[in-house]
Amino acid sequence: MPTEPQVCLFTIRGEFGHWRKWFTTTSALTYSFPPRTALIGMIGAILGIQRHKVPKVFPLSATRIAVCPLARIEKDMFPIKWRQSPPEIGGRVFRLNKMVESFQENLEVVRRPNFLIAFWHQEEKLLKELVERLKNKRWFYPPYLGIMGFLADVEWTGYDVAEEIRVDGADIVSVLPLSEQSSKKVDLSESENIIREERVPLEVFPQRTFSHLFLAYLSREAKPIVVKVQQGMALFKLRNSGHVIAFFEQ
Repeated sequence: MPTEPQVCLFTIRGEFGHWRKWFTTTSALTYSFPPRTALIGMIGAILGIQRHKVPKVFPLSATRIAVCPLARIEKDMFPIKWRQSPPEIGGRVFRLNKMVESFQENLEVVRRPNFLIAFWHQEEKLLKELVERLKNKRWFYPPYLGIMGFLADVEWTGYDVAEEIRVDGADIVSVLPLSEQSSKKVDLSESENIIREERVPLEVFPQRTFSHLFLAYLSREAKPIVVKVQQGMALFKLRNSGHVIAFFEQ
């Protein structure tokens, strides 16, 4: 990756969002922001990339993605009817006899999610095609916010240059992803109203297995996170806005 990549900026928002936490069963809880795996799925849908090809097109080594909250993170619970198994379909026959009785459980959602996404890909052709589709709102498949019924309003914002910086402290406007090693060197004592998310999906592999972030932090009030680091930390500063962000892939 170049030390000053030109990143594509766009916003995603909607009425509701749900990015299910992997360990939940009946009461489905959601992460407070779209994980990297959900974002590459959304970008793949916009470009028309088949689902099974997404892991190969968007590996960690080929992308840089950051998520910046633009609105307060608010969550709520929806009562939803669930069904344990689908109806049996054989030929032209639609049988209900093997359906398990439906049941009602809560679904946690993020209300009015609104995020700025910074995205870079090493293939210029792919990045240019994405930008054209964002500008013209010409999706191959409709983008959604975790669940198919929660459609996303996607808006192209522009380009910016992300300058790599190494600092001992910064006010970070994006989600702050941390590994187990880096989490021991970071001081967040001056940050207020931050949300801590654990085991966030980071990369999906062709066999539908995942790697995870150790920790991720973001501001509940969509304010910068005040970070101090013992031995310095590689971050990126957007040249036009002056905002400091952290990419998931670091």
